[in-house]
Amino acid sequence: MLHRNDIDGLRAVAILPILLFHAGLTQMSGGFIGVDIFFVISGFLITSIIVREAKTGAFSLATFYKRRVVRIFPALFVTLALVLLAGCLLMLPSEVAPLGESAAAAGGFVSNIYFWKTADYFAGSADLKPLLHTWSLGVEEQFYIFYPLMIMFVLRFLKRWLALAIGLVTLGSFAVSLVLVVIGPNAAFYLLPSRAWELGIGGLVAVGAFPVLRGAWLRALAPLLGAVLIAAGLAFIRADSPFPAPWALLPCLGAALIIAYGEGSFVGRALSIQPLRWIGAISYSLYLLHWPIIAFYRLQTGISLTPVESSCLVAASIAAAALSYYLVEQPVLRRFRSGPAGKILGVGTVALAAGLAASAVVAVNADNWRTYTPEAKRIMSYARYVGTEEHTYQYRPDRCFIESTSRRGFDRAFCLKHSPDKPNLVVLGDSHAAQYWRAIALRFPDKNVMQATASGCRPTLHTQGEKRCTDLVGYVLGDFLARGGADAVVLSGRWKDSDVANLVETVRFLKSKHIPVTVIGPTVEYDGEFPEILARALLQDGRGSVSTLRLTQPKTMDEKLAALMKAEGVPYVSEQNIECPADRCMAFAPGEVPFHFDYGHMPLSAARYVISRANI
Repeated sequence: MLHRNDIDGLRAVAILPILLFHAGLTQMSGGFIGVDIFFVISGFLITSIIVREAKTGAFSLATFYKRRVVRIFPALFVTLALVLLAGCLLMLPSEVAPLGESAAAAGGFVSNIYFWKTADYFAGSADLKPLLHTWSLGVEEQFYIFYPLMIMFVLRFLKRWLALAIGLVTLGSFAVSLVLVVIGPNAAFYLLPSRAWELGIGGLVAVGAFPVLRGAWLRALAPLLGAVLIAAGLAFIRADSPFPAPWALLPCLGAALIIAYGEGSFVGRALSIQPLRWIGAISYSLYLLHWPIIAFYRLQTGISLTPVESSCLVAASIAAAALSYYLVEQPVLRRFRSGPAGKILGVGTVALAAGLAASAVVAVNADNWRTYTPEAKRIMSYARYVGTEEHTYQYRPDRCFIESTSRRGFDRAFCLKHSPDKPNLVVLGDSHAAQYWRAIALRFPDKNVMQATASGCRPTLHTQGEKRCTDLVGYVLGDFLARGGADAVVLSGRWKDSDVANLVETVRFLKSKHIPVTVIGPTVEYDGEFPEILARALLQDGRGSVSTLRLTQPKTMDEKLAALMKAEGVPYVSEQNIECPADRCMAFAPGEVPFHFDYGHMPLSAARYVISRANI
């Protein structure tokens, strides 16, 4: 087996920023890039092993996958079992069902696909999903389905071109990543085609594609440069940076330089110190366990973490990882490392089947694990608002509100149908605009209220995002308005700092066309799913934790936009002030309906309440 002390230390450099970032103990915005370092390390080690064994005729796919099973399965399935048990004891039914689904996805190494469909990694509520972090295991294991086959084919028929073949795969994946970052950022983050280049960089190091450095000063400088690149990634990469391409080049190239040139260097010796090597040794278990520990604690306390709590969670994560390493990982490796491949793969298959079955049972029986009051059940039911008849009536998904998963495109003829005898008003924006369309149409029956909405799509000139978004906004603000399609416009969105200048420009553009415009400000948002927050607070005999989980960024943005729109002389609707008069937020809309059905979107009753008090 290939083993280097400095690579053990590099694993520690990868896991520690992840741990501290998730625990809230670091201000480094790029703490999540440790996963990218792991990808490079993994690509290097696996490629080195495959090539070395293939050259001596000792490589077999069965043995390769046996090692993956022995290395990955034990700690993973122990973690999944503990998470499912904790979920059944501690979580609400609306949380347990998706937990079971995500556990099944993690056990089948497709959780990256599952979370691509269901979760934005950087969304406020994502860090409360106990198995979200398993997406990276899905990427790696999917890569290793195809990668060994490619290596074997090239070594047999195109042996001289191995480095070129890996290089082409790496460049192709990087190109895909650059495109997906623009047209599908969530897909770019989670899916193998836009992540394979990171493992490919490690593979290129393994096959000698990085040149031999002759000068001693160059050999010393290269790993130092690698360390600087990693530090720059930690300091400067943000959640809204184009990622993984091109920004992940910083940690990936940094890790590659350290692996290629670090052995025996100052950086290599620094990484080889015993504490870092120990953290590196337990890094797999630490990665698996830290996120569930933090997520379950936050779910139960309902508060943001204090420095003391964060420090205790870090210590608990390291302790749990050490137990997993010494009691699960190491005994299994000692027992099965040299066992027959067929037998071990069979045991792994049975374990996988059992894990999938257990996950399915948990998901299907989520409502039966604990007993809740009728009021708590009623509140929790709103976590399943999406897909109900009322949600369809309110949002008109797959027709006038287009998501990345929509089965068909935007229906212009239906959603933007012009009326010859009524004033025509168009509601333009993302899901935070779609939530208001029906409420506006019901308030103004004397107007023809049209809807042009797409998820993640802020309604501004020069908007960026997926093609369905840019096409829709470009059409409405361009040809549609130019031919008199609307007499007035309502702009609404989940506004970000990067939207402010474009929004002001858009408002001025509409004013120059003599088209009245109203801007609706950001919605109140919470750090979690609001029905679950509300139900948990009710079960804990109080609602104090609800207000502590309100996010501050939307309120700050609301104040900024209110001032700017006032300066522009444009009507502005402060949803924050309507929902939270005197900064005391309402828990329920008329009819005792929770004001939000997720982190911030409103059901129809709440949207109607806001619009009834809005100046539109």
